[in-house]
Amino acid sequence: MDEREGTGMERRIVLGKMLNLRDLGGYPASEGRTTRWGTLLRGDNPMGLSDADAAWLLERGFTTVIDLRSPAERDHLPDELEHRPGFSYHFIPMSGGEKLPNEEELIGLGYFRTLERKEIVRTVLETIAEAPGGVLFHCMSGKDRTGCIAALLLTLVGVDKLDILADYQVSELYIRPVIRWMRETRENLPAYVGSSKPEYLEDCLDRLEGTYGSVMEYLRAAGLTEDTLNKLKDKLLEE
Repeated sequence: MDEREGTGMERRIVLGKMLNLRDLGGYPASEGRTTRWGTLLRGDNPMGLSDADAAWLLERGFTTVIDLRSPAERDHLPDELEHRPGFSYHFIPMSGGEKLPNEEELIGLGYFRTLERKEIVRTVLETIAEAPGGVLFHCMSGKDRTGCIAALLLTLVGVDKLDILADYQVSELYIRPVIRWMRETRENLPAYVGSSKPEYLEDCLDRLEGTYGSVMEYLRAAGLTEDTLNKLKDKLLEE
């Protein structure tokens, strides 16, 4: 049996050369509900996918793909699902290829500034809300931009902040082979590159709450309507 068949409730999913593809299902949420399995996948750039890998996604209804990377990243390593039959590909860059911050203490601020591009965040979340089936959203490593979007979605449905930070933190473990390769091939690489310390995302969320009052008010300030927010909740939560 294909190792992916199982119960359909695997957290990390192995497809092609993807290292950090994970299901957002199974988290305790508000009102005693749970986030739905098999609806939202967060991941790194789709690479090394076979026909069977693509078919696995389509058979489970993952037909919408959202690429959050910069134009340069997309040109360098195209998303292999962009031209695959059956997939609806949306290129919504959350950054323009900015350099890493010089100091580790600025990472949370960098996330916050990325989310301050509210029209882009609104477009990403509206695309998820309107998708006819499951959605795979990704950046390059599935850690930073993807982590921010995942945090917004999980916060929206009342997942505890500790679970949200844990969901973010595990990226560092899964992308260890990439981090190791970068350290072997690039000089003067900051020591924190590849890290996903919970303090980074926590700092960003604290900044959102301090500026807007709450993550929910931030989402409203980004232009998301109550109808869209309710569609997202319906998509994310089990009945």
